[in-house]
This record gives sequence, structure tokens and C-alpha cells, in this order.
Amino acid sequence: MHPDPALTTLDVQHALQASGLPLQEWGKALDGTPMMAARTGGQCQPAIFLTAGAHCTETAGVHACLELMGSLETQHEVQVLPLRDPMGFAGVSHCLSVAAGEDITISDPQESLEVLRERGTLLWSEGDLYLYQLGGIGFVWGPPTPGLETFWRQFALTGRLPQEASEILVSLLGRSIFFLNVNSTIDGSGSLQRCYHTVLGTDGQWLHLNRFFGQPHAPGEVAAVDHLIQRIRPGLTVDLHEGNGEGFWMPIPRPVTGQDRVFEMTRAFFSYIEEKGYPIETYEHWKASNGIEADPDWMVPEPDLTGLFWLQQEKRQEGPNLMTYAAGVGIGYGTEGPMEQPLAMRVDGLTEGIRRAIQCWELTQ
Repeated sequence: MHPDPALTTLDVQHALQASGLPLQEWGKALDGTPMMAARTGGQCQPAIFLTAGAHCTETAGVHACLELMGSLETQHEVQVLPLRDPMGFAGVSHCLSVAAGEDITISDPQESLEVLRERGTLLWSEGDLYLYQLGGIGFVWGPPTPGLETFWRQFALTGRLPQEASEILVSLLGRSIFFLNVNSTIDGSGSLQRCYHTVLGTDGQWLHLNRFFGQPHAPGEVAAVDHLIQRIRPGLTVDLHEGNGEGFWMPIPRPVTGQDRVFEMTRAFFSYIEEKGYPIETYEHWKASNGIEADPDWMVPEPDLTGLFWLQQEKRQEGPNLMTYAAGVGIGYGTEGPMEQPLAMRVDGLTEGIRRAIQCWELTQ
């Protein structure tokens, strides 16, 4: 498997169009890009919903969705929406251009800061972190650093600023805020390829695109996924993510019924990871590398299966993510791949691991 680390939003759209599968638009992204899903699989119900890219820097899941769109064998209807943040995935030049209302081309991270200084309004700064507003969009600029360092510094602001300096955020209420230079050294991301997309809710809570489900003023990207969930009522929703840690791990909401089934699906996922010799994240290492400030029990390990963590999303007080939201109609299921590992490993692990998990789900349907 040789995934292209420079995959673009246009590439994803072209892959959907070239698939020959029935396509449906479920809504539009902030920049007007259609939120498209392809229908594949068979006729059996309930359907499977496969998606990725809510956090556009987590690119392996997008590749995995495109691969599974053309190769997953199942008797069940499958809806594949491979990219949940088309605008952020399109990169820095595109996001700045949309905000400015004219074409802007950026060739290095420092140049993006210069554009913001010249054209935007500085709302806040601290050391080498800056929050600008350009048009109706916010941008957090931080210097590119190895791994997830810049991301964690920027992400921390989503909790800090609404508490410490809410007055400077008033002009951005209900608007998108993009993080620049988030994962500069991550294979498949880079400092200019992706802009991490967050939204400052009208209530002042600053969240990302894997939140806002069930809310009347949800961002268009979230509303599109919500529309699909309500229409299709999938029996299995698979949301492919990546994050901190050296190995693969699975943060799964503990189902009210059918916990053994989810356990066996996850055992099947990890059977592929083990066969390939890929690393599996331990809870202790995950916790040490986690930068999220929340109730320490929002994720608890399953003692009988390394890498399976039971997600207690309600303890984060941010509303449901897609997995916990979709658990209201079926099984909410998802992954976390190791972002700092090579892209090819991450794509292969997510693609083939999820293929086995879906096969296990279908056998027990």
C-alpha cells in the first residue's frame, strides 16, 4: 500500500466521481464544497456508515475510506463519506483565500503569519501564539514544531480563552477558527497541507467538527453527517481517527447491550495489527502522551484486551462525538491510529483492521 501523502480535497472528490457508485450530497462545507457519500455494498439492512476526516490532519482514515469504498465485501448497504472537513483538508492557501475573498498562495509557514498581520485583525497573542480574524474566520497561528507539540498548544486555547478572555472572542461567536502549522512533521499532514477546523459555538464553547451533533446551529459539516445518520439509521457507524501515542488504539463507547459483540469486533481489528507487527498502544503510554484536560476517567482501559479503551464521552462535558451520537441508532465504533508513525502503516492498519471488524459485525448480525 502506497498512499499519496499529498492527497487533496479535489483528489477525494475525483475518487468519488470516478468510483461509478451512486453519490448523494448530504450538505455543504463552509466553503461550499458538497459533503458527498458513495453508496456501495449490498441490500441488507441495517446499513454501515463509514467516515473519516473530521479532523483533517488525520489523513490515514480518509485513505482507508477510499480503499474500503472500492474493496469492502458485504451484503449490507454501505454509505462512505470519506472527508468530513473538505475546507481544512484543502490547506492553508485555500483557507486564507476563502477568508480573504481572493486568491492567496502561501509557500511557507512564516508567510501565512505575514498575511494575517497585513490583512487580519489581531485578537489575542501570547508569546509565539496568535489569534487573528480575517473576514468572518479566525486563525490560530503557532510555529511549526515536531510531532503534536504545536497542536496541543493550540488545542489548549479552546478551553482557556473562553474562560479567561471571552470578550476577545465575541466577534467569532458562531464562526470557524482554523489552526495553522498544526502537524508539520506528520506524514500526510505537513505545515501547509491541512488546517485543523474548530468552531466557536454561539454559546461560547469552542469545539471541533466531531461535536455539535443534534444542535440546531451545528456547522454545515456536522449537520450533513447528522442528516445522513437520521436518514440511513446505520446499524454500524465507523469513524476513523488518529491521535497521540505510538500504536493503534480503539476508544469505543461501551454499549448498553452487545458489549461482547463489540469486544469481538475489536479483537478482530487487533488480530490484523498483531499479524503485521504494528504497535498497539497501552493505556499507560496513551495517558502519558494525552494533552486533553478532562475528567481522568473519560477513557478507561479494558483489562482483557490491550488497546481497547471504553470511552465515557459525557465526562468531557462537550456533547457527543459521532460514535456516541450514532450509538443511539446502532453501534458507534471507531479507531485511533498513531499519527507519528509512517502513513503507509497507519492506512494499512486502519483499512484491514476495520475490514476484519466489519466482517465480525456482519457474522453476528
